[in-house]
Amino acid sequence: MGKNPRFPVGFPPVVRECIKEHVGELGNSEAEVVKNIVLIYFTERGQFKSRRKKEAGQR
Repeated sequence: MGKNPRFPVGFPPVVRECIKEHVGELGNSEAEVVKNIVLIYFTERGQFKSRRKKEAGQR
């Protein structure tokens, strides 16, 4: 992955169990599942579209 920053996060046990249940479905590891959940969340809310519009307006 190169020089991508890492963000240490902690989850309560109930959330960890939910993440573990999705290993294999949303990713191959717990970290990958969390990453994919965040990407899905931002995509559903249009965060990437609004960011692209802001960057295009600044040029």
